[in-house]
Amino acid sequence: MKRRFPIAVVFVVLAVVFAFASLLGCGAAERPDGGQGLIPVGAAAPDVFAADQHGAIQRLSDQRGRAVVVYFYPKDGTPGCTEEACAFRDAWDRFKQANVQVFGVSSDTRESHEQFATENKLPFPILVDTDHVWATAFGVPMRLGATARVTFLVDPDGKIAKVYPDVDPGVHADEVLKDAAQLTGAALPVAPAASGSAAPAGADTAAPTTTAAAPAGAAEPATAAPVATGTMLPPAAPAAPPAKGPPGRR
Repeated sequence: MKRRFPIAVVFVVLAVVFAFASLLGCGAAERPDGGQGLIPVGAAAPDVFAADQHGAIQRLSDQRGRAVVVYFYPKDGTPGCTEEACAFRDAWDRFKQANVQVFGVSSDTRESHEQFATENKLPFPILVDTDHVWATAFGVPMRLGATARVTFLVDPDGKIAKVYPDVDPGVHADEVLKDAAQLTGAALPVAPAASGSAAPAGADTAAPTTTAAAPAGAAEPATAAPVATGTMLPPAAPAAPPAKGPPGRR
């Protein structure tokens, strides 16, 4: 009996572990629309909303007319999640130029999001999904209680344009930006910055040329006329008397 008791305990522990693992599930999640797994390309994005790190409510359907990046990440403050968030932060100006909104989503609390955003100076909303409404709607699986790292690109019409199930946090932001920019017509997000730097250069070159030419043109006639008049009049006055003198003597 002493030998059977430990064996029975082992089986009970294994059963509990498997049951717990099935609840946490790494497999395909069932979505509210009846589908399973990640919501596919071409499907309508779910009309969900959530509070961000500041407590403001963000609704996905309010972003119609622009492309939206919804990136799910496991946990605030972890190395990979920090690297990914900072990559989106560093590219934020280019996302704005391309008319693309970015939403980060995880199951952390609002207080955790606020601290995470403050520490890393994140300029975009990070949404609170403690009840897993967004994760379930997009079919994102949970792994040990944390949201899997998956990104969705939503087009201006509210349709899923691309899904990124395997994300490299370090380069993911640039990858998504290129795809998102094509949806909004800004194929090269850096182009506005390049053209902006060229315009001032052209304006600086044209302005001095025009300004320099105007004073030079105004000064030349004013200077030339008095000099010509003043040079010719003095010689003419002394030359007249000698010309009349010799004929009088003759």
